[in-house]
Amino acid sequence: MRKLTRLYLLLCTTLLAAEAKAEIKLYQRDTSVKVFAYGKEQTLAWSGGFNNPQFSMADVNDDGLKDLVVFEPWNSVRTFINKGTTGNPNYRYAPEYGNNFPACYSYCILADYNCDGISDLVHRGNFGFAVYTGYFNTGHQLCFRFFKDLFYSNDPRTHGPSNAYSNPGDIPAAVDLDNDGDLDFVSFDITGGTVNMYKNMRVERGLPCDSLLIELKDRCWGKVYQGFYRTHILDRSCDNSGLKESGGAEKPTHSGNTPCLFDWDMDGDYDVLDGSVSFNEMTFMKNGRIENSWPVDSMVSQDTMWQSGGKRIELSTWPAAFNVDVDQDGKKDLLIGPNGLGNSENYNCIWYYKNLSTTGSTNWQFQSDSFLVDKSIDLGSSANPVLFDYNKDGKLDLFIGSDGYRQPTGLLSSKMSYYKNTSIPGSMSFELVTKDFMGLSTRSFVGIAPTFGDIDFDGKKDMIIGHSDGTISYYKNIATADSVTPDWQLMQLNLLDVNGDIITVDGTAMPFIYDIDKDGKKDLLIGDYFGNINYYQNISATPGAIRLKLITTHLGNAKADPKINGGNNAAPFIGVIDSTGVEYLMMGSGSGLIYRYTGFQGGDTAATYAMIDSAYSFIDTVHSLYLNPGSPQGIYSNLRSTLAVGDIGNDGSYEMLVGNNKGGIELYKWKVRNTVNVPTVQEEPRITVFPNPADDKINIVWSDVLQSDVQISIINMQGQQLLSGVYPSAYYQTTISIASLPSGMYICQLLTGTGRYFTKFTVMK
Repeated sequence: MRKLTRLYLLLCTTLLAAEAKAEIKLYQRDTSVKVFAYGKEQTLAWSGGFNNPQFSMADVNDDGLKDLVVFEPWNSVRTFINKGTTGNPNYRYAPEYGNNFPACYSYCILADYNCDGISDLVHRGNFGFAVYTGYFNTGHQLCFRFFKDLFYSNDPRTHGPSNAYSNPGDIPAAVDLDNDGDLDFVSFDITGGTVNMYKNMRVERGLPCDSLLIELKDRCWGKVYQGFYRTHILDRSCDNSGLKESGGAEKPTHSGNTPCLFDWDMDGDYDVLDGSVSFNEMTFMKNGRIENSWPVDSMVSQDTMWQSGGKRIELSTWPAAFNVDVDQDGKKDLLIGPNGLGNSENYNCIWYYKNLSTTGSTNWQFQSDSFLVDKSIDLGSSANPVLFDYNKDGKLDLFIGSDGYRQPTGLLSSKMSYYKNTSIPGSMSFELVTKDFMGLSTRSFVGIAPTFGDIDFDGKKDMIIGHSDGTISYYKNIATADSVTPDWQLMQLNLLDVNGDIITVDGTAMPFIYDIDKDGKKDLLIGDYFGNINYYQNISATPGAIRLKLITTHLGNAKADPKINGGNNAAPFIGVIDSTGVEYLMMGSGSGLIYRYTGFQGGDTAATYAMIDSAYSFIDTVHSLYLNPGSPQGIYSNLRSTLAVGDIGNDGSYEMLVGNNKGGIELYKWKVRNTVNVPTVQEEPRITVFPNPADDKINIVWSDVLQSDVQISIINMQGQQLLSGVYPSAYYQTTISIASLPSGMYICQLLTGTGRYFTKFTVMK
């Protein structure tokens, strides 16, 4: 129980429908559908977009080449495999390797602490620095097991061990500062004024390579001090009470720093490129230790708007730099992205400076402000996909609305992209036609969530657009027939109901057109911010006349993220999702999970719909989510998933496109997953597994179980039951040996007399 404070709860909890002894076909991530734009293939099309990326390099597939790892706080770890050669990288999105990473919080640094040549991992954890040991599993995939949190005991002012600290939101550094062969750690102190240096004492103490023992060696590393201003104070000294101004008054400070330590002039010491929460630029500070033969690192000069002599960084908000050899020429370059969550640059958000320096001659050349982004589908923030045959060639085209691209004013410019389906038998593809379909950006909409269907009962498919403020716009199809390309004309900027009132839902309007009452006329369903579906019945009796009547704001009592109140962001889709031909109500959500409901097919709009899945196909746009104990709502907020399902290649199979809060799209294909019994579940899970990741044992805790016994089973991701046992429910916990299980992801199932509950965990050896 002592590790309960370290729970890493994976939110991909699944509630799967029963198919006794049948093939289980689920959606799995895929990148095979090609996308072209401006005459070039978007090789990273389905990688999911970028907003606040952090970068590391590691060999994640054990082929000797460095791959690119991208982490986004509160979102995911994504892996980009190097398919090129040494010195000529070719990065391709390979999401399966990202599944092996632990859930990370605030930052993610990959570095080798134990000198085995395999990348280890550091993230904030609960205390400031949590270290994981990297290893390759039998499938040659980089995996991690928890090693330790970093504590030191050499400070006489503290009683007992103290944790090496990193402010929430900051990005510290892990480098070999003193060139002694082991990894040291650097972070700004809790006030954000001075820099703490935690020295690794492994070499000095003659400890084995797999040891890590730190001491707080310097409370003012670099002899630098930051207050509220761009200009840092250099050549300062510190005492045990903290840094003081020359007059004895302590200068006010603020936290919020992203120090990147890198050898700017290739002289052997670490210079600093520091980002601050208060500014859109970065301050460069040159280290004079080597050239002056000083015993300690000391910053001797600064450029408050690096590069003032070249392409200046100006990236809203709170830029952070990462020193990685992205072009694999043997010299580390700089990738820079915004660290400020929320209102930050969301498209031109990865600045690339190539390192062309030689010893004694610095040369950092700006290459791009949209590195990787220009090879992906990225609409800024919150992508909303729809599949619709626009040009009437019998193939589903792709439309993507979004909250939009950040403008210099700080506002978002909402647009809709149109990708034409250019698939041929055996090869599926899309081609970008326009990023601003119908010039919708000129309407200054705040949020564009499109749907298509015959809402005015004239036999032609219209366009309905939902907006972030909960309103709806209506575009009537005035084409001569439904068999030709639509001609959509704006008829109602704010769609009215039958009473003449503006249709407005509780924020984040996500419309879908569907005949829910089975009367032969298409109705309007609208998901809202609180996770509910608003049902407007189409009561039109005259073709071409739109008449919508509000029936309920809680259709079927179906809700996205039912345990959360606010930020649920229901995104409904109704249709066939597999070869069974059965229609289901699917809902994207604020948490990134996808919910599946049934019970609506008969047209009874007063019925309560049954939830079949709370994480359909294990799809989760967050992936590696660190759940801070006690505050899940803040983590859920605005992570978002939206979806569209269809047969893109007209080959009888189905694809699912899932949009996320980063403005990107991920592609999933419907694939076979082996034969197994998979039970129906009625409620949210009531079980917790820890530690997670685990090695040889797991502890399982459950609650609110009234039956005398519970059955616990361990199931692999192919649906095969591997371990099972029966335990008295009154124990509320048990420990199971998993020593026989290889590394990978598993499902822990708890079966009671009234329900079956699931959670996921990872085995790492």
